[in-house]
Amino acid sequence: MQFNIVPEAWQAIGLTALVLLVLAAVVFDLRQRRIPNALVLLALGAGLFINLIGPQIWLRGTGLLTSYPSALGAQGALLGALTGLAVFLPFYLLRAMGAGDVKLMAGIGSFVGPATAIDVALFILVTGGVLAMVRMVWVRKTQLVLFNVVTALSQLVPGTAASFDPATQSADRMPYALAMAGGLLAYGAWIFSGHAPLVNF
Repeated sequence: MQFNIVPEAWQAIGLTALVLLVLAAVVFDLRQRRIPNALVLLALGAGLFINLIGPQIWLRGTGLLTSYPSALGAQGALLGALTGLAVFLPFYLLRAMGAGDVKLMAGIGSFVGPATAIDVALFILVTGGVLAMVRMVWVRKTQLVLFNVVTALSQLVPGTAASFDPATQSADRMPYALAMAGGLLAYGAWIFSGHAPLVNF
């Protein structure tokens, strides 16, 4: 199912939808400290739809976040969603990230495809780290945050008894949708200023 849409118009429509969905996630995360499943499902459906209706002018679609936009098709969108989910799933298992954040990354992946999902995730993680450091200094809980980081990481070492529960030991939870919006914006700026993707396959 393809419509006669020029790549630039398709890209503008897709990026607008993606930005609006991520901004909605930021609002929910700031107000309710959660990202609703309905919004995640909408993001997944929209990403799939955008990549089904778009022009597939290359043998392998390059996606939305590129200077040469081309739709990914259903397979590319689904692989992007699975990649986004897989990249952030370890952080959820370590209880360092909420389930809503992981599912939102799957939604973003459905828009941008597997390779770009990895790139965007890397930018999000860097942005999240910077925002967390700024917040840590701002709320003056540096020691508690560093202790929590060491405790959470020590859970990875076999045989250790360390246990970290973010619900009771968190210094101050940052709405991670802010980092996701910032990382997505930073990656867009990186690509559209002429830089090459970090991951390309």
